[in-house]
Amino acid sequence: MADTINHMTQYLKKKGPILNKDAFVNAAKDVISNTQTVTQFIRVIANLSLDKQCTVELSLIIEQILTITNQLNIISSVNAVTPGCKSSDEILVKNAQNLFQTVLRGLHAAETACITGLKQPEPNSDDAEATALCFQWKKNLEIHRAQQTTNPETDDLGLRKTSLHTLAPSLAPQVNVKTTFK
Repeated sequence: MADTINHMTQYLKKKGPILNKDAFVNAAKDVISNTQTVTQFIRVIANLSLDKQCTVELSLIIEQILTITNQLNIISSVNAVTPGCKSSDEILVKNAQNLFQTVLRGLHAAETACITGLKQPEPNSDDAEATALCFQWKKNLEIHRAQQTTNPETDDLGLRKTSLHTLAPSLAPQVNVKTTFK
């Protein structure tokens, strides 16, 4: 999703792999399609979360994602029939960026839900596949944290140095999306 949105931003500058309006609109539809998959994952985690607050937060984020997705769908449909309108292109990219930021918030909230605990899903279901991913991530996070605590290197104040460590495992890796169009 990040790459697609980056390509959409480059299109506004007349650069990048997107060469025409049709490809630009199709890129927005790809973002919508990818968002639906992530939303389904977040919904599974919300349904299986043991923490009521996590469930509420994930449900609110799902609603925000659905709202922004509907907006993006409408804007992309209008954008397809407005040739050469730079402002509508900018609105489309900004909406896609907002959607992406909300999806990232959802994945971070899903991480929190995974840490606080999940119910066991039905065997051989999509829920089981999603929770298996979460349990594997949580295991990797625990290993990473154990490795950090065994680090003997400290600074002058006796605080453990963390700059030498790799980033902690995440369901949502760090991604920087440019927010300027010019």
